[in-house]
Amino acid sequence: MAPCGEVAGAVASMLFALGFAGVFCAPPSAGLCAEPIVVSQGPFAREARLADGGERGRVDVGVLVCREGAGAAVAVCLAAERSLRGAAWPIDVDGVRIASADSVGSGPRGRDGSGRWLWGFTLICTVVRHVG
Repeated sequence: MAPCGEVAGAVASMLFALGFAGVFCAPPSAGLCAEPIVVSQGPFAREARLADGGERGRVDVGVLVCREGAGAAVAVCLAAERSLRGAAWPIDVDGVRIASADSVGSGPRGRDGSGRWLWGFTLICTVVRHVG
C-alpha cells in the first residue's frame, strides 16, 4: 500500500475509528479489497505564519468511495462525509494539528475500469504545522 501523507493518514485513521472498513491511501487491487475507500492528500497551502514559528494553512484530502452498486456508493460516501464533518477535531499527528475539517459536498466520480461506481468528496482540513 502506498504511504499516506500525515493529514490523509489521519483522515484514514479517523474513518477506520468511525467504523468504515477498507480504507486505503492508493487504490488496492480488487483481490485485496473490491469496495475500498481511497483517501489522497493535496499540497499544504499556507495561509498564515504564526508567532511561534508555525504555519496555518489548508490541506485538501480527497475521499473516493468505490462500490459495486450506485446506491451503495452514494450511501457510504454520504455517511463518510457526515461522519468526518461531525468528528472530534482537533487531532494531532506527527507534529501536525488538524484543527478543523469541512467539505464541499459529495458527488459522482464516474465508474472505474471494472465498472464499479465511484462517489467522492473533498475534505478541507485546516492544519497547523511547526516548521523546523
